[in-house]
Amino acid sequence: MSPGTVIFLNGTSSSGKSSISLELQRILDEPYLHLSVDKFLYMLPVDYLSGDKPAHATKDAMLKVIKGMHHALPALVAAGNNLIVDHVLEERQWLEECVMLLKDYKVLFVSVICSLEELERRERERGDRNIGLAKYQYNLVHTHGVYDLEIDTEFNKPHECALQIKKCLHDTPHFNAFRELKLSAD
Repeated sequence: MSPGTVIFLNGTSSSGKSSISLELQRILDEPYLHLSVDKFLYMLPVDYLSGDKPAHATKDAMLKVIKGMHHALPALVAAGNNLIVDHVLEERQWLEECVMLLKDYKVLFVSVICSLEELERRERERGDRNIGLAKYQYNLVHTHGVYDLEIDTEFNKPHECALQIKKCLHDTPHFNAFRELKLSAD
């Protein structure tokens, strides 16, 4: 069985990654599993997410879940599954871990961007995010600066972004961002 392909979306909260992921699942010819860091974190007991647990206990639990998600990715792709990974790589260590774990697989690394003003507007409208989360993440998630594709969700609807990604998947035989990031880590 041949391994699957990974579409790895990285962007701040409210940047549109989940909407793009759902659109990709709809338009791609093969099935892709949508793995989001939010879905993994929502597996924690509610008292860890509601603030009822001490901050250090919550942070420790969340870090374990994120590490577990990262380690689940190569197992899924090695079994032949195609993946859409919806992540907020706010820690350099998380990026390095994903690069090392997925270095042997085909990974399309996609930057999902939009202006801070638009992110803050979306955050307020959504009502299900802590206000200020996107601003906190804004200068953290793209600091490494290496991607195969950049999409701007401020000026493109989720369907248009998904079409750009689909075109890149079909037009580009090899993706280099994870390879470049691995070499720079060595």
